[in-house]
Amino acid sequence: MIILAVSTSAKHPSAAVYMDETNSNTLSCRGVMLLKSDESARPHSVSLCALVDEVLQEAGLTVSDVDEFAVDIGPGSFTGVRIGVSFINALAFSCGKPVISVPSLAALRNLAPSPDGTVCTMIDARNGNGYAAIYENGACVFEPCACIKSEILDRLPNDAVCIGDAFNAEHECSASLVILEALENEHPSAPSAVPLYLRPSQAERMRKE
Repeated sequence: MIILAVSTSAKHPSAAVYMDETNSNTLSCRGVMLLKSDESARPHSVSLCALVDEVLQEAGLTVSDVDEFAVDIGPGSFTGVRIGVSFINALAFSCGKPVISVPSLAALRNLAPSPDGTVCTMIDARNGNGYAAIYENGACVFEPCACIKSEILDRLPNDAVCIGDAFNAEHECSASLVILEALENEHPSAPSAVPLYLRPSQAERMRKE
């Protein structure tokens, strides 16, 4: 099984390839995950294609070798999510392969030391706002939503593990986390992915005002 994933909901876009032990296309990379990210602050639309090319070349693969595609569908950057989802949908359509849709909040929980106990994942949405989900022993008990950060924190037990850039700037969703989530938990595959938007974009909010 070969999976190509991208993540574009956060500040730094990334691409990753996973190859399990049944893959024989390139012996040097079997059973590993390769990750490429861009921290240059270039627009995601500029850097994403190059990241995918780089990670495939390093793995000794072409896009036609990919069995499944995976993408971070958000929440997060509205523009970033649109770019990543559209890019993967186009690749999947051209190859006739399925797409695994992975919410960024679900992917982020793989940064927790253990799935046991309470894990809260939250993405910063500025001005005290966020996107959050809560997991108990691996099961989602509070579905992803737009929220006020303080209100979510008030409902958490003292021993809860908090993950995401709302708590730590280094806790960004990445393509490797998307693959981990796709491998370890059931997420539907389909001919294409649909972005997960939990609130209107800034332009839509300004228009209403």
